[in-house]
Amino acid sequence: MLDQTTLLLALARFMSAIGRLCLGPLLPLLTESLEFPEDAKPALLSAYSSGYILTQLGGGFLADQYGFGRIITAVTAISAGVLLYISLVASTAAEWTQAYFVLGIVAGPLFPAGSAAIAANVPSAQRPASAAIVDAAASAGTTVASLTPLIASQVFQGQWKMVFHMTAVGLAFVAVTVATSFPSSTNSPDKNTSKHDESTTPEKLIQEEILHHHQEQSTLSALLHPLHLLTYICHSVDNFSKYSINSWAATMLVAQHQASPALVGGILGLQEGVGVLSKVLVGILLGGTSASRGMASAIGFGIQGFGLWMAFGAAMATEAGAFLLMSAIAVGSHSIGFRPIYVEGYHAGAVSGFGNSIASFASVLGPLTIGTAVRPDGNKDWPMVAVWMFLVNMIGSLAAMGIAMMGRVEEAEKSSEGKNRQN
Repeated sequence: MLDQTTLLLALARFMSAIGRLCLGPLLPLLTESLEFPEDAKPALLSAYSSGYILTQLGGGFLADQYGFGRIITAVTAISAGVLLYISLVASTAAEWTQAYFVLGIVAGPLFPAGSAAIAANVPSAQRPASAAIVDAAASAGTTVASLTPLIASQVFQGQWKMVFHMTAVGLAFVAVTVATSFPSSTNSPDKNTSKHDESTTPEKLIQEEILHHHQEQSTLSALLHPLHLLTYICHSVDNFSKYSINSWAATMLVAQHQASPALVGGILGLQEGVGVLSKVLVGILLGGTSASRGMASAIGFGIQGFGLWMAFGAAMATEAGAFLLMSAIAVGSHSIGFRPIYVEGYHAGAVSGFGNSIASFASVLGPLTIGTAVRPDGNKDWPMVAVWMFLVNMIGSLAAMGIAMMGRVEEAEKSSEGKNRQN
């Protein structure tokens, strides 16, 4: 059964993803209704990301210090208001661009505040599953966002405004529920020590001492800890791959294999669905120490890199689709791999905010880099893209191996310290 923290965070990320990503799919309807000029669309489509990247680190720090409940409440409540303004008041491309920039600024702290909430409210053994469910909810929101033109035309009789209205209602519900459930919660020592323990053992005392050591670290020390630096690399590689696939897989299937729109939609829809299912099932069914987490992501990146290498170099559309599914399954390994590191420790909000900011640059760099792979005749060099995707994922695999090595060293130190205590 889902705990309240996981359920509310999943709903918040789900609704936030719809509000963020429905803009692109709905743009043809919006252009027809509001007469947006073509030269205004690039700025409009990039406005959210431009604002989003500015507030993640600061939002995570505030969540750690002053209460993730307050941050999540503010983010979801203000986001609901901005979405209502967009659909009810804004009527020009400039107003929509400004509003989406503000929406990005407001939504930036949601990811790090969610990490702080999981670190404080969810028992350590359940955190990988909690983080995986929340991440899968965001992916599900992405899928729903891609279907909003169909929803607007078939469910709301062409009223695209209802998509924004319903999303705003969902965010407002989260805001009210969070405000009444944990309005003053912080990632405090009291919440991270013996809250979930009914007895005290030497092993638990050692764990609490290690935790207090992390609490005494400065935020800067936590941000630059080697374990976290390796986590940022893994996160960046994951985002590089994900957004490159989102941006170029459809083009590859059509240009390389002359795939029909129906086949393209089926392949990419199945890939997204399998990826969401993989994240949830792996997060719920499996767990492990920091050492096994590192190896999980190392293997996952290896499989993902091989799958993408074969997909972008495939001879047929169905073959490419099969290898894209392989990469989607491998993504689930990160639910018990590097991602749970973000929901551990006193500085979870700041660390996850900083890591997500860095990974956001990779989200932009991936599609841009793939776009430069052009042959002398002007056509896309898909074999070169295949090699790049493989090499980038190998970097992620090496970083994850570093996490595994650090995990083993930490476990050895804990074991040695425990033996010394017993003696």
